[in-house]
Amino acid sequence: MYFSEILIKKFSDNMAFAVPKTKISAKQRKRLRKKKIKIKAALIILIMISAVILYYPVKRKIERVLHPAPIGTVKVDWYKDLNPIHLKYARRNGVSPFKTNNDFAEKIDELQKEKKLVEISDNRYYRVCHLTYSHAFLTPAAKAFLNDLGKKFREKLDEKNKPDYYFQISSLLRTRENQKKLSRINGNASPNSSHLFGTTFDIPYFTVIKRTFLWNEAEVTDGTASKLLSEAIGELRKEGRCVVVTERKERCFHITVKK
Repeated sequence: MYFSEILIKKFSDNMAFAVPKTKISAKQRKRLRKKKIKIKAALIILIMISAVILYYPVKRKIERVLHPAPIGTVKVDWYKDLNPIHLKYARRNGVSPFKTNNDFAEKIDELQKEKKLVEISDNRYYRVCHLTYSHAFLTPAAKAFLNDLGKKFREKLDEKNKPDYYFQISSLLRTRENQKKLSRINGNASPNSSHLFGTTFDIPYFTVIKRTFLWNEAEVTDGTASKLLSEAIGELRKEGRCVVVTERKERCFHITVKK
């Protein structure tokens, strides 16, 4: 057995062979390194050129999606319910005015518990703008009106095969402190405003909000949508739900809820 094992080992040694390793000289390594650097540089230049070529078309496309061009001329219905009529219903159906913002902060929790004021926030029908001179609170009746207006507006959009636009709310409950500050920059801001009572809000008519891409939204100008919004407000006005004045300078509907 020992002898046979020796023969097998010798036979295996004779049959085995080693794959020779190719040796690369320092000069060849240097040449390969330079070649790799040139390829990398060429790729970087190609990527940069492609980026420059594609930048402006892609940028224009993104801009068109995020900020669509105006559609049609904005022409809305003009309502002329003047301030004394707004004050009449605001005093009858609203809360007592707040003197200062601190006064508002101290009382708002209690008024919410008593369901005299409710918070207004974005929903499926409207968006609340960034507020500087007002607080996002209204009476429950005013909130119900906004939701009814949203439903009516959306129905009209569907009838015309328009997108699901949101209308905006740019001003709500103000304190006397807010009103005083606002009157310094806006001559139309009356000291005796119906905004003081939580029954009144402003809805801009020149632009609406459109969902553009996934969660992104943008203000767009769509004349047909603005007209439909004004018609929806007019129908609720005819039903005796509100009084309205169309403000030309501020480009908004100033609305006070009656009941």
